[in-house]
Amino acid sequence: MLISPPQKTDFGFYNGYVFRVQDKDLITALTDNWNDLKSLAASLTEEQLSYRYDTGKWSIKEIFVHFIDAERNFNYRVMRISRGDQAPLPMYDIHQSIMNAHAAERPFTNIMQELELIRKATIVMYEGMHPSMLEKTGPARDVTITVRAIAFATVGHVMHHLDVIHERYLKS
Repeated sequence: MLISPPQKTDFGFYNGYVFRVQDKDLITALTDNWNDLKSLAASLTEEQLSYRYDTGKWSIKEIFVHFIDAERNFNYRVMRISRGDQAPLPMYDIHQSIMNAHAAERPFTNIMQELELIRKATIVMYEGMHPSMLEKTGPARDVTITVRAIAFATVGHVMHHLDVIHERYLKS
């Protein structure tokens, strides 16, 4: 089943992520996005993984752990909304999460292995989803959003951070 991007509408906070991905079906977008992540990861040195472009900013290694946390969070929302759950979910503090993740102490190979497994699970989840589930809506932050939009936000979120990595971490 091909899963096309959502129609342009207002998804609030998520707009910048959702609408970055407009010319691909979801599974292709998730797969290409994973390949971009793997390619970047393979090119990074330990020094680059630990680099922070400013005080208080995350290291690249922490950004990769953030990808894990965010994809889990997106998938949990998708699971709940796609099954008709309308209960608002609390936001989680991404900064607290990263500060308590001890990313600097983890081997990067372990981070990439976890990220790969989560991405594979994401793809399998969407491949097995009934088409009607994609149009279900539920609360996220201060908007009502479709499962389809969250799916594309998952890819757009990574794209956003990859742009930041290239612009602010690897520019020199």
